[in-house]
Amino acid sequence: MPEFSRSLLAQAAALTVVDTARSAGLLERPLAVDPGLAEAEKELFFKMFEQVADRRRRNLHELSSDEVSSLFTFVFARAAEAATNLANRQPNRFETLGMFDGKVPLNADERLVGYFKKLTFPTDCARAYWEWYQRDAESLPLRGTDPILPLFEALKWTFRISCHIAVEKLEADGFRF
Repeated sequence: MPEFSRSLLAQAAALTVVDTARSAGLLERPLAVDPGLAEAEKELFFKMFEQVADRRRRNLHELSSDEVSSLFTFVFARAAEAATNLANRQPNRFETLGMFDGKVPLNADERLVGYFKKLTFPTDCARAYWEWYQRDAESLPLRGTDPILPLFEALKWTFRISCHIAVEKLEADGFRF
């Protein structure tokens, strides 16, 4: 049986986001982990992959820097939504509006919306990812990897860290999970 190994490309993409969060002081405690948020991640990324597949069926294979930036903002906003839904014991109904065009709605607890609008985390992640990609990604072996996969790895970690930020804020505001 072949030994499992993680893609160096995916690891490097994820590390750009983790390093961005650490530099901003957003990961001073262990990452908040909840089975409900893990399910939300799975549901959200399934919908996102469907949207990418739809674009590809329409021969839209490349993503512009603005579209990449929009994706980071999109997962950041959906993390606030997922944490709010978890706190209120409501189901997730993720919409994909704004995923590629930058017009991302932020449907979350009012205090969380105000807090999230002040943070530059999604744009910082997008910039860090783009700089990493331009500088290093092309030198790493792709080995037949779809180039969207390292981007989605970075987006996955942006979502996870954004959920952590949201849970910490909601807990500070008195919500109990």
